[in-house]
Amino acid sequence: MYKIKILLVILVALIGLIACEDGASIKVHNQTSHNVYGEVDGIEFTVAGATTKKINVDTNRKVFLFEDGKTSKTLSLVGETYRIWDEFYGVPQSETDIKLYPGKSYDVFCSPNSASVKVINNSEYSIYKLNYRKNELFSPGQWFNITYDPPLEKGDFAYYHLAPQTEENRFFYNFSVENQDEVIYSIGNEFDGVELFMDEQHLIIIEEE
Repeated sequence: MYKIKILLVILVALIGLIACEDGASIKVHNQTSHNVYGEVDGIEFTVAGATTKKINVDTNRKVFLFEDGKTSKTLSLVGETYRIWDEFYGVPQSETDIKLYPGKSYDVFCSPNSASVKVINNSEYSIYKLNYRKNELFSPGQWFNITYDPPLEKGDFAYYHLAPQTEENRFFYNFSVENQDEVIYSIGNEFDGVELFMDEQHLIIIEEE
C-alpha cells in the first residue's frame, strides 16, 4: 500500500510537470504598406507596414492525457488598406474566431485588398466631415459623406477604405474636408483627381494656417 501511494504521488507530480500554461503566440505579418490595427484577448496592437509583430496570449491549461488546452479567441484585425474578407458571404468583417493550442505559434498574413484615404488633424479645427466621389473620365460620380462623430480634434486621425482602380478599370477620386463652418481642404474636379491603385493611400494632413 505504501509503495502504491508513492507511485501515485510520483504520477501526480509528473502530470503537474507535463501540464502547460505557457499559452500560444500569434504572429501578424503585415504585407501592406500601411498600419494594421488589432486586438486579441484584451491586448491592443499596431503592426507597421511591411513588418511582423508577435502577440502572446493565454490559453486553457494543457494536461497530459486529459486536456489538449484548445482555446477559442476572437481576433479583431483591420488595416488602412486591409480588411478580413468573408469568402462565403463576400463581405469584409472586422473580426474572426481562432482556435489556439498551448505552446503553438500561429501566423496571420495581411495582404492588401483595398485603397484608402486618411485624414490627420494637426490643426485647432474640429473636423466634422470627409466628402468623396469616384469619377470616370467625363462621368462625375455621386458625392458621399463621412461624418465624424465625435469630430476629429487636434492629434486625431481617421481612414476610410476605398475601391482601388486597375489597369483595366481606370477612375479617380475627388476629396474635400469640412470643419463646422466651411470646406478647409479640397482636391480634384470632374476632369481630374486622385488615382489610387491597390495598397495606395491618399493622405490629407490638415495643418495650422
